[in-house]
Amino acid sequence: MNIRNGILTIASFVSAILFPWPLTIVLTFVTSFFEPLVPVAVGLFADTLYYAPSSGSWPIATLSGLAVSIIAALVRYQLQTSPMR
Repeated sequence: MNIRNGILTIASFVSAILFPWPLTIVLTFVTSFFEPLVPVAVGLFADTLYYAPSSGSWPIATLSGLAVSIIAALVRYQLQTSPMR
C-alpha cells in the first residue's frame, strides 16, 4: 500500500510538469484519498513552477490544494471513526 501512495504522489508532481492541468487535478484528487497533504504540496509546487509576476497575488493552485486537503482529511477522519466497518 505504501508503494502505491509513493507512485501516486510522484505521478502527481510529474503531471504538474508534463501533462495538462486537468490530468494533474484528477491525479492529485485521487492521491488525496490516500495522502491528504499531497494537494497542498502539488499546488505549492505548481504555483512556484509557473509563477509570473503579472499573474496576480493569489496563489490559486495552493489555495485549491488546501481546500481539497481539508475536505480529504475530514472525509478520511469520518471514515476511520465510522461505527460501521
